Amino acid sequence: MNSLGDKEVKSLDEKHDSKELDGASGSYLEASTTSDDNDFDPEHNLPRNAGFMSAFSNVICIIIGTGCLQIPYAFAKTGWIGVIIIVISAFIGMYTGNLTIKCLYYKPGHRLHSFPDIGQAAFGRIGRYFTLFFNYLYSLGTTCLYLILAGQFINQLLVTLNVDLGKRIWIVICGVVVWIPVVIVKNMSEVAILALFGFLASVVVIIFSVIQSFRFPDINAHHDPAIGVGIPVALSSIVFSFAGTIVYPHVEASMKKPKQWPYVVISAMVVCCSLYVLIGVVGYWAYGTTVKSPILDTIPSGPLTTIAIILITLHVLLAAPIMLMSYFLETERMLNLKKRWKWSIYRTVVVIALTGISCAIPYFSDFLSLIGALATTTMFCIVPIIGYLRLYGWRRVSWYEMLWMAIVLAIGLVGCVWGSIDAIKALVNDVQNDKNH
Repeated sequence: MNSLGDKEVKSLDEKHDSKELDGASGSYLEASTTSDDNDFDPEHNLPRNAGFMSAFSNVICIIIGTGCLQIPYAFAKTGWIGVIIIVISAFIGMYTGNLTIKCLYYKPGHRLHSFPDIGQAAFGRIGRYFTLFFNYLYSLGTTCLYLILAGQFINQLLVTLNVDLGKRIWIVICGVVVWIPVVIVKNMSEVAILALFGFLASVVVIIFSVIQSFRFPDINAHHDPAIGVGIPVALSSIVFSFAGTIVYPHVEASMKKPKQWPYVVISAMVVCCSLYVLIGVVGYWAYGTTVKSPILDTIPSGPLTTIAIILITLHVLLAAPIMLMSYFLETERMLNLKKRWKWSIYRTVVVIALTGISCAIPYFSDFLSLIGALATTTMFCIVPIIGYLRLYGWRRVSWYEMLWMAIVLAIGLVGCVWGSIDAIKALVNDVQNDKNH
């Protein structure tokens, strides 16, 4: 294994023995040499021109997207204890979101680029390849989810108008829609307007879903305080709803005032947590254990439901380019694709491949749970903590923070293992049932 991580950690310990770095606090790393007044990031060769609201919009658009639609379904698997799981997940998001950026600045005078760089600095090549795998699985898998959901909703709307092209045809059309901004926009700061519209669309969808749930509740809905057997797979889905960790390095790299990052991630988590609790509690109250994922499949059809479906479709089509941008920025840097025609061709090939995969596995809820269990829990709960401990050393962490880290790691492992098993079983079952019919 590469000894880079060991040498750099030793060097850091020698230079900074007198400085305590509190990983749980919101304070930014003093190790960062990036000034708030800088408007260019030499490490990335990208402009730092994004303000607080731009960064906030990018983060919250990725986080709040499709995840909000399956929160009531997660409650159906866990019972009312799902509220506690949502709150805990929000705190985990605040914590690991800050740890991730701190890991980028572990070496004085230098900023790492991305999650794979953190993996290599901490554990050498093995760490890099491990992080690359889950990083790309999350980025590309989530994009597939967005295409599946958009195609599903468009087909659902147009079937009522006697236009039945089939779900897969609409997934292909959605792939073309996503491809357009992908080959036009170069970096993260340029997609802020897409993020803002996506966030507003999600808020409206949640409000509409809550209103419709109050208007058309199931009077025979059954509720449970807690359902232990359903917690692992539901945990992975809820964690997925708060995850956006892999785009954080690129969002922070675009910020004009990077020291505002802790406030960005905390604000985003508070807003998401509030909206998730709202739609989760109301949706589960209205439909109990019969609620489906996404919840729009449970709510009776009507004008508000139709508007909500249109808006969430718009949101996922806007969020997909943002999710892909993280992947493209990293891989294009590694492949040295600097000329527009080169990265345009590369991005086109990737979008075509993802569209094909999306057509092959159009089972939204099961696919969501599988991606959440495998990639999201790893990148959200596990990698930021073990990377931070490796780079800064466990001696710099207080005992109560170490206890919190252990809890977060346990949650990540439980969600990853049991969630993956349940999700794979459900996915295989759906594929077999589809063939039988």
